[in-house]
Amino acid sequence: MLPGKSQDMPEVPVNGKVLEWARAIRGLDINKAAELLGVPPDDLRDYESGAKRPLVGFLRLMSDRYQINFTSLLMPEPLPLKKHPADHRARHGERPLSIDTLVALEEVTEALEAFEDIADEAKRIVPVLNIGTAQLEDDPEAVATRERRRFSVSIEEQQKWRSLAEARLKWRRRIEDRGVFTYMIPMPPEELSGFSILHDTLAAICVNDREPTEGAKVFTLFHEYCHLLLHQTGISDENNSNRVERFCNEFAASFLIPLNPLLEAIDGTATPHEFSDADVKRLATRFHVSNSAIALRLEKTGLAPKRFYARRTAPWDLPGQPRTITSTRPDYIKIRLKRLGRLHPATVLRAVDRRVINSFDASELIGIQPGSFEKVQAALE
Repeated sequence: MLPGKSQDMPEVPVNGKVLEWARAIRGLDINKAAELLGVPPDDLRDYESGAKRPLVGFLRLMSDRYQINFTSLLMPEPLPLKKHPADHRARHGERPLSIDTLVALEEVTEALEAFEDIADEAKRIVPVLNIGTAQLEDDPEAVATRERRRFSVSIEEQQKWRSLAEARLKWRRRIEDRGVFTYMIPMPPEELSGFSILHDTLAAICVNDREPTEGAKVFTLFHEYCHLLLHQTGISDENNSNRVERFCNEFAASFLIPLNPLLEAIDGTATPHEFSDADVKRLATRFHVSNSAIALRLEKTGLAPKRFYARRTAPWDLPGQPRTITSTRPDYIKIRLKRLGRLHPATVLRAVDRRVINSFDASELIGIQPGSFEKVQAALE
């Protein structure tokens, strides 16, 4: 018996090509999709060819497992397949993208498309992108120094932040002040660190919210910001074998750890020096960055010997102690704002206030019911 089958469940006259499209956009071959749905591959082929009609229950199961809107499966014709962003990954070989990652890419892309439509209606609602540019032939440290001036964050201010979590919040807001939409979405940590998308005058950065530490998330924010500067956006795992990834790594480390303050922090240590784990962690705490970022910066500046970063970072990629689970009910608005950042919901609410979009469309864009919009606005303020 098929999942969800019952005597009173009708067959649905769907277009089999739409079911095939739904499988394709989730990167599944027929065998993997059939396994996910719990049916024989031949049955799924019959549904996609139109030889059989699925039951409502099966379509709901497909909607759930593919993470696709149920109504999309009822379209008369499939939508065109969209091209994925460039893939800069090399750390794990040719690992295919998971459904979670494909859904995240789709979510961010559709958000930018919605903001493009809003900008066409009323340009002042959507912020103007205000970032620099860079070329791979440039010195990444020089580019980082220039962009650091653009952000107007002194090293004294950075070092006064109380924690890595606060540093992530502060840097994320500064990036959004440059007109870049930022997102934090859980994706498989072994698959990617994040991705960036550039659409004409709109840009977005998405950080993998399953990265092991807050410091790693801060680093990824600026790694992806550098992808925007280079106009070479896509999916990243921050490997050092890809030229673009390597440049973005060096930019992020240089931006977060300027050279002169770093020299002051090591206080005359003879170089190159084999810094201990305790040394690296002390410096990471001082600059509110990850241990890996410090190790990379020490090596690239010649303060540590060659291959210091490769030799010393593996244990630091592990997560800390698991959180203590409490019975406190999570605040859904806070969860959504962590995922969407501040710029996305603030832009949506501005569009509602100026009647460019209605409350229903706004609710779809931020995932919160219109009755809670005032609470969202209060949280943003």
